Amino acid sequence: MTKAESGSQDGEFVDQRVLITGSTRGMGAALARRFAGLGARVAVNGRDADQVAALVAALGANAVPAPGDLSDAAGCAQVVERALAQLGGLDILINNAGVFPIASMADTDEALWDNTFDVNLKAAFFCSRAAQPALQASGQGVIINHGSIAGLIGLANVAAYCASKGAVVHLTRALAMELAPAIRVNCVCPATVDNDMGWTAFRRSEDPDAAHAAFVAGSKLQRMATEADVVEAFVYLASPRAGFLTGVALPVDGGRSAGI
Repeated sequence: MTKAESGSQDGEFVDQRVLITGSTRGMGAALARRFAGLGARVAVNGRDADQVAALVAALGANAVPAPGDLSDAAGCAQVVERALAQLGGLDILINNAGVFPIASMADTDEALWDNTFDVNLKAAFFCSRAAQPALQASGQGVIINHGSIAGLIGLANVAAYCASKGAVVHLTRALAMELAPAIRVNCVCPATVDNDMGWTAFRRSEDPDAAHAAFVAGSKLQRMATEADVVEAFVYLASPRAGFLTGVALPVDGGRSAGI
């Protein structure tokens, strides 16, 4: 049985060079741990250099630091340059950095709107632009954007987030068309994940546990997504097993976006 037939395994990404933005905590840190465990050399990014250094130390020899703020184009270029300087090239870019502001339309001011789009959308575009030459030179370049179910369906009280993630989904399609055949571009669209960020909305209710239970009850699969569920979607899209997939927005949502 070949590796492609048996699924991901230790060593699948040996010699692959991966930059994961926003990777000091939550889903980003889970992605960094998984890809490093599969043999990849991983550039860890975050605004806080100390947090970046801590995760790099925990991951060991397969990790390098690429700290920096991604809220403008210059910062994106700097982070990519730092990663390239230490990795010697780039095979996979995962645009994971993101914010999840919860606010009604009335409470969404210009600052919240702009910050949401700067981090969720602008960073994905300008990191991809900065990384394009190195990804093309690798001969097997892959970009994976971290989208959301909120980019596929509408949700109340997160209009800025929904709009930014919808734009990420369509950016994925546009870049897939422009960068083919040298670079594959795909997007993972998770539902709410059972982690600290995923519990943000539940904690706003009077009874977070009851809110969580109601959410699970409304799931066709009767549970929330785990970090592992989502991470494995990224691993698959990054691998040669997904070699004929580009421009895909892959829902990892237990069927929530399929219907009611």
